[in-house]
Amino acid sequence: MFKVFAFLKRNTHLLSHDEYRAGHVGYHCGQSRRLKNIRGYLVNVWSNTPIEERLGKQWHDALSIHPPNDFINWWDGFPEVFFDHREDWVTATTLEPTRATADGLVIDPDWSLSDGPQLFNPVADRPGEFQPCHLRMHEHVIRPVLRAEQKTFKLMQFFKLKQPEAEPNVSAAAQQLLSDYAPIISRWHNCNGAILNFRDSNREAAMDDFYKPDSWGHSPEGLAHRAAFCDYFDGAIEYHFHTPTAFLATRAADQARLRALEEAHFSSCWYVEVDENLVVMPNRNPAPNFYFR
Repeated sequence: MFKVFAFLKRNTHLLSHDEYRAGHVGYHCGQSRRLKNIRGYLVNVWSNTPIEERLGKQWHDALSIHPPNDFINWWDGFPEVFFDHREDWVTATTLEPTRATADGLVIDPDWSLSDGPQLFNPVADRPGEFQPCHLRMHEHVIRPVLRAEQKTFKLMQFFKLKQPEAEPNVSAAAQQLLSDYAPIISRWHNCNGAILNFRDSNREAAMDDFYKPDSWGHSPEGLAHRAAFCDYFDGAIEYHFHTPTAFLATRAADQARLRALEEAHFSSCWYVEVDENLVVMPNRNPAPNFYFR
């Protein structure tokens, strides 16, 4: 899969965090779910309840290692989008006939992502542009996600490796996580899903060709913005539980072993609760050989 985390800051001049939530999950998702050949699409918005309050200060401190103070100031939400190949990703906005009319199948004139500069953080001197931070992620499914027909508790564990080397996805520390850390989580029967994601070392892997070369994302300011943000983390684990209590009870049984591994391999790690909005169910099976969405 070609998987992208797209970290996006709201337009603070126009929208509150909750107004951003409504705009992204509402109109914007109604349009972006129609990206060509999309294989999965969900939007994570950070929860209004601080994670320290949700987990309790004692557990928050026991689970965190040098957490940054300003991480969620960089973004209000991040979509996760899935495509079979990079080529599908970079051509995802290609228009194709989808609306049936008296003249036959035609390009839908209402398909548009033009609300981006109003919804997301705009670029002051570039009308019509916003500040994207799209990052390719390499995923390892520890436990397949089983989503209930109700809001559940989704937790993101961001981490920075002590020794990421040139490529976080294949470093010795990453392999240690896959061989020692992930198997512990894989036995968590109360966990409704766990996915380990490593950030691609090429910060431009999801930006190149998707955004025009002269766009803000490829400008010196855009490159610096992405470099500063990527310095926070090398990967993230997605956890799905019914409740925070279920997560804490499950984690408690393995706290000593997991904490030892975290202290050995992470220079920092911290948690963010997100509200997941499922737009297109991720499908990792081989694509059929016919038109589909």
